[in-house]
Amino acid sequence: MAIDFINKSLLILLPIALFIVFYFKDGLNRLNDRRKKAVLILRVLIVTFIVLSIAGISIKKYTKEISTIFLVDLSESARDSREKFKEFIENSSEKKSDNDKIGIVTFGQETEVEASLKDEIKNGEFQTKINGRFTDIENALKVSRGLLPDDSMKRIVLMTDGYENLGDSLLESELIKSNNIDFKVLNLEQEQKEEVQIDKIDIPKRLYENQSFDVAISISSNVKTNGVITLYSDGKVVGERNVNVEKGVNRFIFKDTALNGGFRTYKAIVDTKNDTITQNNEYSTFGQVEGSANVLLIDGEENGGRELEKILKASNIGVDYIKDKEVPRNISTISKYKSIIMSDVSLENINNEFVNSLSKYVKDYGGGLVVTGGENSYALGGYYQTPLEEMLPVDMEMKVKGEVPSLGLVLVIDKSGSMEGGQGGSSKIEVAKDAAIKAVNSLKSKDKIGVVAFDGNAQWVVELEENQKKEDIIADIGSIRAAGGTSILPALNQAYQGLKDTNTKLKHIILLTDGQAERYGYDTLIEKMKEENITISTVAVGSDSDTRLLENIADDGKGRYYFVDEYDSIPKIFTKETFLASKSYINNETFTPVVGSYNDIINPFSEGIPSVDGYIGATNKERAEKILITDKGDPLLSTWQYGLGRTVAWTSDVNGKWTSSYLQTPEGIEFFKNIVQWTFPRIYEEDIIVETNSMGNREEIIVKNNGNLNKELKTKANIITPDLETINLDLKTTKPGEFKESFKADKNGVYLLKINQYKEDKLINSTNYATSINYSNEYNINNNQNKLNTLVDESNGMFINSPDEVFKGDIEKVYGTRDLSQILLFLSLILILLDIALRRLNIRFKKMEILEENIIKYSKNIKLKKHKDKLKVKTETKNKKSKDPINISKKDDETGDSKDNPEKPQNNLDTSRLLKAKDKKK
Repeated sequence: MAIDFINKSLLILLPIALFIVFYFKDGLNRLNDRRKKAVLILRVLIVTFIVLSIAGISIKKYTKEISTIFLVDLSESARDSREKFKEFIENSSEKKSDNDKIGIVTFGQETEVEASLKDEIKNGEFQTKINGRFTDIENALKVSRGLLPDDSMKRIVLMTDGYENLGDSLLESELIKSNNIDFKVLNLEQEQKEEVQIDKIDIPKRLYENQSFDVAISISSNVKTNGVITLYSDGKVVGERNVNVEKGVNRFIFKDTALNGGFRTYKAIVDTKNDTITQNNEYSTFGQVEGSANVLLIDGEENGGRELEKILKASNIGVDYIKDKEVPRNISTISKYKSIIMSDVSLENINNEFVNSLSKYVKDYGGGLVVTGGENSYALGGYYQTPLEEMLPVDMEMKVKGEVPSLGLVLVIDKSGSMEGGQGGSSKIEVAKDAAIKAVNSLKSKDKIGVVAFDGNAQWVVELEENQKKEDIIADIGSIRAAGGTSILPALNQAYQGLKDTNTKLKHIILLTDGQAERYGYDTLIEKMKEENITISTVAVGSDSDTRLLENIADDGKGRYYFVDEYDSIPKIFTKETFLASKSYINNETFTPVVGSYNDIINPFSEGIPSVDGYIGATNKERAEKILITDKGDPLLSTWQYGLGRTVAWTSDVNGKWTSSYLQTPEGIEFFKNIVQWTFPRIYEEDIIVETNSMGNREEIIVKNNGNLNKELKTKANIITPDLETINLDLKTTKPGEFKESFKADKNGVYLLKINQYKEDKLINSTNYATSINYSNEYNINNNQNKLNTLVDESNGMFINSPDEVFKGDIEKVYGTRDLSQILLFLSLILILLDIALRRLNIRFKKMEILEENIIKYSKNIKLKKHKDKLKVKTETKNKKSKDPINISKKDDETGDSKDNPEKPQNNLDTSRLLKAKDKKK
């Protein structure tokens, strides 16, 4: 055992403190000598304890405790061994001693503590979530070392297949050795499985339009087999071939032609008879095709984009024409286009993934967006409060004199028994409730909403109230259940009674039913509604509904009539009606646009702006450039910068219904071409080259300038990840004209890069690039980075095969440390209180003296008794050595002690007398 200090230099305070104590001892002269002596002793102890505590005093002795960390590989390459690892830990735990503490650490790309060090681990299942795409043994060992306490013997049991693809585990070997860690590695017998994988696809980095080129596919195999290779370009099959795969590296050549400009994606898939892992059977890459600009034109239900398609193709702009329900979902497909055009498109027909990808494409990749009008677009197309509205330079809400008019809306919904029927697994009543919820979400908080449900009777499901508590309103709508007959008139009357006294500027009713009801009695009620400026629209659901009655109600009530036989269109109608009720969004009137601000887009109209016959109402955003304005002050053509990209809102159509004077003149055709071209990215890439380099779970960007070696250039990269996250990087200058930086790329898929270079905050170079991350090295059969043998040798470790070997073997002993600082501080506090008591309280020392004498007397009696016991033992031992020890013993027992039998001569000395005499002399 030894005494140690954290900071020995602080012990210099002890003589200083003692000097101060004795220097000021005269201050205790008012106390009697005994009390003064006691206080002085207490103060010496107090300062001594405090100084020792500050110096971090501790006692050290060899510890018996052993801490063992089971370090478990949960990467993909070791997936098949997880159950074996679990059983190994459970069986090993049964062999441990009481001095052993065990813990579990799991690792892959990152390292997590599964179970901290404890006496017993009950649950052997692995609960931690590990990214298994990579194996980082170095970091796992580093974390495990940090978890092992200094005052314990240390052991690490590594369970892995050894195929690391991050870090370098050999950097830990010397640290394991120098820290005297008992290092053991479970020896895994890896079964060699039949495996085929695609190593890479080679295509030229730069392609030109209409260029023919080779697509080279490299395949590795550890078995001779046969199979099929399929090659895709931009999602379409461009080649398929039956192949014989030899053991080793194989190379297969396909031919293709670059038809359009922009990025071109290639993906190859190999399917063979003899194979185990499927993750490495697919590989993707990119090529850049130099050529004419290419755009994606998305057309709505009315096919209003066909005329624009003709205009763009006549201007040598490549056009891929698709319908709204065919939009691509991933950003890698969108990225090959210079701009995306949406012509009279309703979001009801658009996949949400496309809208999210479109936002990233424009904002972070610098792509363009053009949205044109029509009766299915803007507010009527469901753009309100969506990412699409955020991208555009206009808001969907129309404002009157700077304010949005308030709306009172009552939904009158049929809940009769027939509403239980439906299509595609959804009942009509459930679709109606969903439509009502969409209407609620489309309203502003100051609008008022009410819901009347009816069968044979009518009742308020939601009393007319401000749209403040949307969650409660939606919950009430969800409680509607279908049952009963159909009676419309009482329900409409309740809606009228609720709306007539409300103070909103606009009042509207939407009636939805699928059945027959009263044919008469509506005229009087509708006249009352007109007097209160209440309008009504009707929705007839299915052929069993009274379509003539509902159409008449809508006509007389100054609303709109809808017939639906596809029930999933009902929510779209409710949303559209909600906006139409707020104000007249469709403006069918002829006017001449007013120039709000000059832009090159309107250069063709040097002789004057042609008239327009209609548009969809919207409101300009504050930062938007208002190029053309309607006679009512609404936006007709607005533009703005959205992130790195540009967007345009044209609120009229492009099919000639409202814009015939544009489509019939060369100036109008040039105008529409200018709108699209204005959104094209500004690319200045003649002197800039971009490359990427994979480094484990990171991707390095290398940007080189051939024409400008200026060190003062600022190079920035915007990266869009496969899950649509954005990474912004400032690249560092590594040498004149070269800039580098890396980013985390631990997910499979396409990473889009936008590279911009600035000089004095002015953009001088810009280009786009893409890189694809394919399967992890965990599935790479060519990954031979197994360093376990070297790691074991350099760390003085050993391979083990069974749980019996885990807790065997000698470990170099280590000192265990017990900190005494807290104990001494506590004792100091008690002594300080005792010091105060002796000085301030009238503790009578006479009683203390008596107490002291009694303690001394008691102590002497204890010593005397111990001495007598020793003499008695010696005497008995001596008597046992005599001839007849048994008789002597019996005689002693019969006669007793000499005090009780004075006639018997004494053989033993009276030691108690001698001791008393000795005390008297003292």
